[in-house]
Amino acid sequence: MINKKPKVGIFSLASCEGCIVQVLNLEDQILDLLNKVDIVSFRVLEKEKEEGPFDIIFVEGCVTSQKDIEKIRKLREKSKILVALGECACTGGKFIVKDFQDNYNPLQLKEVLINAQSIDHYVTVDYYLYGCPIDKNEFLELFKALLIEKMIQPKSYNVCAECILHENACLIEAGLPCVGPITRGGCNAICPSVGKECIGCRGLAEDANIESLIEIFQKHQIEVPSFLKHLQKAQKTEIKRR
Repeated sequence: MINKKPKVGIFSLASCEGCIVQVLNLEDQILDLLNKVDIVSFRVLEKEKEEGPFDIIFVEGCVTSQKDIEKIRKLREKSKILVALGECACTGGKFIVKDFQDNYNPLQLKEVLINAQSIDHYVTVDYYLYGCPIDKNEFLELFKALLIEKMIQPKSYNVCAECILHENACLIEAGLPCVGPITRGGCNAICPSVGKECIGCRGLAEDANIESLIEIFQKHQIEVPSFLKHLQKAQKTEIKRR
């Protein structure tokens, strides 16, 4: 154990707080788990002590302003373990439309916005919990593992691998713009299993080949989503840097 009563904080940056809702959806299970820790900061429980120090913090949402940058850096300094909670925190919400439009100005916000970034763009992240929103059972599994100092590795396979296990028909062959081939697995192919194309909410798989997926879309006469072209460009830029 980290200590008898680990100090835990759960925070939000720019987000819809859907991941927080998933945590609350654990109901009795989360109440039992929270009894084993000291929740020193969690806004929805009306606990907002951000001074720390913390043994574990969970942070959802992406960094979209200077205020967010300052907040995440302060939290990192005061925490032993930092968990990125959800797609926005893990990848910066790479499928957020905001970054791909030239004249985006949501509600004339007063705060100066920057392109959405993942938490690890600014600080070191110890664990990632993918999904939009996260899977509540994955959260519970990770939380328990952290309390006993057990290492958990993210899924290395893509959503297509899970579709194969479920014997799902390929949605790309049906003419739908499914990005399962490049998306990190772990969701149990929940969307494709009900005939809904994967939109990539768990971020890119480790072996994601965006260029190949675009070629496959074109072969099947599927309109290539604009975000794929942006991701392809970003991936090529990253490869050149290496």
